[in-house]
Amino acid sequence: MAGMDLVGKKDRKTAGRVVGDVNNRRAITRSVIAELIKVLKPFEEATKAISGQKYMTASLVIVIVQGLFKVFSNLMKMYLTQRVLKVAEQLLANMNTRDAFKHSEKSGTLARCTFLDPRFKHIPFSHSTTLMNTTKNDVIEKTLEIIHSKYTEEDRRSYETETLVDINSHSNSEQLSIWNDIDRCVAKSTPIGTAKSRAIVEVQRYLEDSIIPRCQDPLSWWKDHSYNYPHLSVLARNILCFLGTSVPCERVFSSAGLVLNDRRCRLKNEKVNMLLFLHYNSNECIM
Repeated sequence: MAGMDLVGKKDRKTAGRVVGDVNNRRAITRSVIAELIKVLKPFEEATKAISGQKYMTASLVIVIVQGLFKVFSNLMKMYLTQRVLKVAEQLLANMNTRDAFKHSEKSGTLARCTFLDPRFKHIPFSHSTTLMNTTKNDVIEKTLEIIHSKYTEEDRRSYETETLVDINSHSNSEQLSIWNDIDRCVAKSTPIGTAKSRAIVEVQRYLEDSIIPRCQDPLSWWKDHSYNYPHLSVLARNILCFLGTSVPCERVFSSAGLVLNDRRCRLKNEKVNMLLFLHYNSNECIM
């Protein structure tokens, strides 16, 4: 009996150590999983934001990429277990080697979209004066093209010389008036406008306007301020429709596959286009 009691005590001690080891491993596993969630959470947030189809996404790319690099820079300063730290370092190394992350700011299309988003404007480029000036000049040139396409050559010449004509008319007036001198001084101090100056003034006025909160709709803002920015709003309407990823296009293809099935294979292209258009512009699926 004494021998059996001794064996039983040894078994209970062994079982206790095994249970303790299992509990420790579970605690360590839970800690590692919690840290991995912290590391991977920014990627989930970025994926959800950039994959939307009810709002513009191209203007988010540069901001999201900068945010990811900033998050991982802060993660490297935090205490992480060795395994999780290796995962974070590998993710950061992959971002630094991929062109989509490393050269996103050098994309003219993405830079213009970000610049014309009233939620961001020039802020994402404030770390580089060269990049900010390049993007600003690019937007000015695009705005100038819109001005040139809107007005004929005769209209542009008329606009550029109307101030000069006004000055000459004041100088040629022989009628004596108490207002002649002040009118002549005002006319001489008025700058002679050009299409380029109109584009520069419009872009500069846009930059000086207040930045809207991130939760507001940029397209609604441009619609409300189209009177203040008649040419820049046209450029924004043409550019901000660009997509940040191909996810919305892939969704369209998936929906088209549901429409063009074996029982509806004789639908014409126009009919399919109308069905898909109605599907993606209605609150409820009607197909």
